[in-house]
Amino acid sequence: MTDPKSYADIPTFDLSQPLHASSLSSLLMASKDWGFFHIINHGISKDLCIQIKSLSKHLFNLPCDTKLRLGPFSSLKSYTPHFIASPLFESLRVNGPNFYVSANSSSEILFDKNDSKFSSVIQEYCSKMEVLSKRIIKIVLMGLGEGIEKKFYDSEFKKCHGYLRINNYSAPGIMEYDQVEGLGMHTDMSCITILHQDEIGGLQVRSSEGEWIDICPSEGTLVVNIGDMLQAWSNDKLRSSEHRVVLKHNVNRFSLAFFWCFEDDKVVLAPDEVVGEGNKRKYKPFVCLDYLKFRENNERGRFDKVGFTVTDFAGIKTQLYANGCKR
Repeated sequence: MTDPKSYADIPTFDLSQPLHASSLSSLLMASKDWGFFHIINHGISKDLCIQIKSLSKHLFNLPCDTKLRLGPFSSLKSYTPHFIASPLFESLRVNGPNFYVSANSSSEILFDKNDSKFSSVIQEYCSKMEVLSKRIIKIVLMGLGEGIEKKFYDSEFKKCHGYLRINNYSAPGIMEYDQVEGLGMHTDMSCITILHQDEIGGLQVRSSEGEWIDICPSEGTLVVNIGDMLQAWSNDKLRSSEHRVVLKHNVNRFSLAFFWCFEDDKVVLAPDEVVGEGNKRKYKPFVCLDYLKFRENNERGRFDKVGFTVTDFAGIKTQLYANGCKR
């Protein structure tokens, strides 16, 4: 495993402050160079995250056979067990738009008595995340150029939807090295992802030079990263970076990842105004659901191994080599 530098020099944006041209320029640069940035004063309380962690601990401590009632061979398929992505990673997915109903459906199967508190807290968190996601998308669009947000938010992003992954990383046990991979290198298939990571940390982003850089946790700070869909829509003006999770301490790690995505039948095509005069379009139009199926069907090896990205699927340069010259 390549040793990372100390930490990524990723800017932090205070959402309580008015937006200036300089801050939009800084955000665009971070989104292009790293594909990541931090936000503070975002309206998500520390207490709410602690509540979810406490309630989820009970869930993840259930016997494996009980949790597998929601596993990949169940009707709901909301639980990702250890043997899918990583021996140390498990996750519960909660789908919108009615997050309460989704959380409750899983809760009813897992627990003898329905845990309405769990579902209510999840609903509160996800509702706030929906509002936050819409705000961040608008800010990112403003950074792409004057008038982009006003012209394209309603027509392109108003039907976006979200889902939450509640992630639990088991303590590695005996550690032969100074770090153990908890979740392998991947890109997100969302427009944006908003992450709450606990004080344990472990998130790393891969720089354009191929080095792994720590994204250190900070109290009251959320991490935002650009996903594949927004990279394609922006014609690569925004970067969906490869990232991973490493475990450096022999303790459990907890995180909440909220994914804000285009609707399944959305046709992704960078507008001419975003591509820019004189620039070439880098992606052919594609339907979101087709890309999701492509990723699911073309992962090489385990889920945590990067196989293909949106560039492989819809990149125009890739299409030129479709007869066997590439991949």
